Amino acid sequence: MTTKTPKVLVPPINFSLVSRGVYRSGHPNRKNFPFLLGLSLKTIIYLESTTYRPDSQSFVDSSFIALHTYDISDESKLFTPKGKQVVEDILKLVLDTRNHPLLIHDDMGKSVVSVICALVRRMERWSLTGIFAEGDMFAGQAGGSEGSGIGEAGREVGLFRK
Repeated sequence: MTTKTPKVLVPPINFSLVSRGVYRSGHPNRKNFPFLLGLSLKTIIYLESTTYRPDSQSFVDSSFIALHTYDISDESKLFTPKGKQVVEDILKLVLDTRNHPLLIHDDMGKSVVSVICALVRRMERWSLTGIFAEGDMFAGQAGGSEGSGIGEAGREVGLFRK
């Protein structure tokens, strides 16, 4: 009797569910592609200034996944009118269920992806304490310096009105 060992599926670094149909992670590599195929992704949002990796671009193209790239790697630019518009554009993509299942990622799944996920969480009416705790899980404790940026970015796009 021969038993076939099932193929091991490997998620990208810092992979997690954000909301139904929305996932977050670091930059996927070849070992992650079979896992991502199982998600039946329609959309990937890449949040870095660097060019998308050729192997990842080939995967996206061959899987007919829509790729949207936004450079929000310099968080200080989020506080400009152009930065506000970029964040609003990203959130529109994330919130439009026609784009789901969707993956949001940066290179490590920590910094800028955490900002966008924090804004989604706030729209889901999460407490700031919960949002910061989740951010700490992915990026490590920031000692309050990065956490205040999430709050400021939210106020800039009009999400945290009193």
